[in-house]
This record gives sequence, structure tokens and C-alpha cells, in this order.
Amino acid sequence: MTQVLIATALWLAVIGLIILRGHGAADRSTINATASVGVGLSLNISPLYLTVDTWLGGHNLTDLIANVAIIFGISALARGVARASNEQMWLSKLVLGPRRTWLTVAITVAAISTLAFSQIDMEGTSARFMIDYGDQPAAALYSGVQHVYFGAVTAALAIICAREASRVRGAKRLATIILMLGGAIQTLSCLDVLVMDASHVAGNDRVLAVAQGVYDYVNPISFLLITAGFVLLPLGRLIDNRRHNKRSIHLLGTITPAWERAQDLEPLGARVEKSDDHGSALYRLVVEVRDVQATKGHDFTLTTDEAAALDEAERHLMGEHSSVRADA
Repeated sequence: MTQVLIATALWLAVIGLIILRGHGAADRSTINATASVGVGLSLNISPLYLTVDTWLGGHNLTDLIANVAIIFGISALARGVARASNEQMWLSKLVLGPRRTWLTVAITVAAISTLAFSQIDMEGTSARFMIDYGDQPAAALYSGVQHVYFGAVTAALAIICAREASRVRGAKRLATIILMLGGAIQTLSCLDVLVMDASHVAGNDRVLAVAQGVYDYVNPISFLLITAGFVLLPLGRLIDNRRHNKRSIHLLGTITPAWERAQDLEPLGARVEKSDDHGSALYRLVVEVRDVQATKGHDFTLTTDEAAALDEAERHLMGEHSSVRADA
């Protein structure tokens, strides 16, 4: 039931991202990466797993495919966040970019996993793959290498988001904090899996049971938080942009009378035409009013409201430029 819930959440996230893409707030790479995770998690649903694996010959290749899809999907999503933040942390450099490094590390992890998978002694399809075969060293290596990499990716994601949370504002901050929590909890989940792998091979059933209990709680929570974070990022961007445009329109209305008086003193060019680019229109009015202020001095005065609006517009436009990196 938990797997169904998580997979459903992922596919709802894909639908949400497709809708947001129509508003220019989500890109195709984010949608594709989220869909990759959705495929991987869907294949972990027992009835679907058993069906697909039967089609593939009953050798549990579905488990390998599902894990590789999740790893590539999450790492691609995390890499997008790292690129947008321009973080230079060594961990993010290693596991999230540049593109050639990221692909090399991810493909190496997939190759080692595949090699270890081929050495596991199996007896047909099993929807409880690690429970049935996790006592074999090859299975522990198969799981371990994936979760070391996955843990590194989500740790880098959590650290990047923790740093970005103090830089972004508005709805994007909430999305960043949720993504940070999801990455941190998933990192703990990966460490827990490594404990499970070691205790299973060692035959320590007590430790294995405790670690399994922890995993059953933290893993689904982390995936739901990560999913929510990646949907809320473009949604937050959309909300903040609309709020920003609304404020720009208000400031334009307040400053335009001052601009018209400035136009009477010194020709400034054509009137600003109505368009969706309110930020550029506001920028032009601010620059031209300031220029007339500088050249005409006491011959050009502003009302108290106009002066306050002009100062606020400058702060408003400064905030717009400083948020570009976070919106990338």
C-alpha cells in the first residue's frame, strides 16, 4: 500500500509539472526525471513487479531496472537544483556535475550494480528481492553501491537547499525547505539500508529488524517530501512571479505621473506601451525619472508618494535581478 501511495504521488507530480510547464514554470528535463522516478517506484508495486518480471523471463531484472531508473531520476533532479544554485561544494561537484562527471559516476554505479546483480544466486521472480536474497554478499554489494551513491546525491541536495533557503524568498523558500528535509531524511534512509545490508549478510536478525522498521517509516516520508519539493519549486516560482508582476503594475501606476511631468521638461521617448513585461517597463520609467532628477534639480520635484514609490521600485527591481539565480 505504501508503494502504491508513493508511486501515485510521483505520477500526480508529473501531471502537476506538465500543467506548470504550460505556464513556463517547469522544464521538460524536470518532468522527464520525475517520470523516471515514477517508473522506478511503480515497478516496486508487487503485482506490477511480478507481471513485468514474468515478461522479462523471471530473473528479477525488474528490480535492477527500477533501481537504476530511480537513481538516474533523482540525481538528474538534484543536479538541476545544483546548477541553478551555482554551488561549488565538493560533494555536489562529484555526484551532480559537470554533465560528463555526473554521467560517468552514475553509469559507473549502474555498471557495478549490474555486475553484482549478475552474481546473485536467485530462484525465479521475487517481489521481496532483498528480503529473499539479501544475505548474499553480492546482493549486499548490489544494494550498497546504489545507496552509497543515492545517499551522496540526496545529502548534496539537502546541503544545497539548506544554503539556498536563506537566499530565496516567498513561496520558493517553503519549497526549498521541504526539499531540504526530504533530501536529509532520504540520506538517513540510505545509511539505514547499509546497516540492513550488513546485518543481513552477518545474520544479525535483531539489528536487521530494527533497521527495517526505521526504513519502513523514513523512506516513504522522504520520497513524499522530495516529490512535494520538486513540484512546489516551479509552483512557488509561478506564485512569486505573479505577485511580483502585480507589484510592478502598482508601482508603474504610481510613478507614471512623475514620468509624464519629466517628459514635459525633457523629451524621454515614446510612452511605455502596455505589455506583459512589467519589470522592463518599470525599469525604464525609474531610470528616466532619475535622469531628469539629476539634470533638472529643483525644476523637477516629486510628491512624497512618488518619491517613496521610486525608492520602492528600485528595491523591487534589485530583488528581481537577485532572484534570477534561484529561478534558473
